[in-house]
Amino acid sequence: MENTAIKKKNHIKAEKFIKNNFVILAFIIIFLYGCFATPVFLTVGNIKTVLITNSISAICALGMLMIIITGGIDLSVGSYVCICVCLSAGFIQEGMGMMAIVLVGALGILFGCITGILVAYAHVAPFVVTLAMTSVLKGLAYMYQVGESRRIDGTFWPDFIQGSVLFIPTPIFIMIVVFLIVMFILNKTKFGRGLYAIGGNQETARLAGIHVKRYLVMVYAIGGFLFSLAGMILAGRLSMGTATVGDGYELDAIAAVVIGGASLSGGTGGAVKTLIGAFLMGILMNVMNLLGIASYPQMVFKGIIIVAAVLANRND
Repeated sequence: MENTAIKKKNHIKAEKFIKNNFVILAFIIIFLYGCFATPVFLTVGNIKTVLITNSISAICALGMLMIIITGGIDLSVGSYVCICVCLSAGFIQEGMGMMAIVLVGALGILFGCITGILVAYAHVAPFVVTLAMTSVLKGLAYMYQVGESRRIDGTFWPDFIQGSVLFIPTPIFIMIVVFLIVMFILNKTKFGRGLYAIGGNQETARLAGIHVKRYLVMVYAIGGFLFSLAGMILAGRLSMGTATVGDGYELDAIAAVVIGGASLSGGTGGAVKTLIGAFLMGILMNVMNLLGIASYPQMVFKGIIIVAAVLANRND
């Protein structure tokens, strides 16, 4: 009887450990598999490529994390990236210089504020608002592009994005700064604690003195800025603006947050595990590319990882 109780206790401990550390364990397993599966994986060039390529997805995921913590969601991430790629390149091409980047960031905040106002004050479901915003932003991107890509080769922005800061590739450096800021906000500020409270129970948060509506507008505005920042980085990497980019970024962002242990019902989640979740998916895709696995099987494996994460993070 005593042995049975001990075994049951150990089983519960093991189950809890796997649940709490699923993303870390999955990351280690996939990383080690990549090391043994192909000699190219662990080369400096490939690791650098993985970090740079997935830095954009990681920034989107951190923005999505803050929104999901409140119990919301944003399905318009890819459209933010799309329109901000187009606007960044277009404004730079028109000779606006650094003001182009400032203006695109401000527009990202504006779009986020519109979404937040509709969610907080008009009480429209985030799913509906952001689905509509997806169509609006994508349409505006195609209208602005008018059928032709806008080249910005040789201008200051591609030179900056494709260069480095303190010997760190610029996209990675920006991602690190964003990660540290988001982690500080969530862990050390009243605003961050308020987001968790809203995700736990909006009415309880309101009674505790939190201005729920204002916080919701602010979090969607922050998300809009981070999504627009991702678009600006992509414009610099591509050295052009085109409305054909951005598809799938919202799914990758949601996947990274869910794999990182956050609940779509709100109230949980953290920056560290979300970042690991983003790079877990990036490394998985990279390993499969190196092994010559086609894109459709890659989609299947990605789906399996997401479902496994949801099952591992269940509360029952």
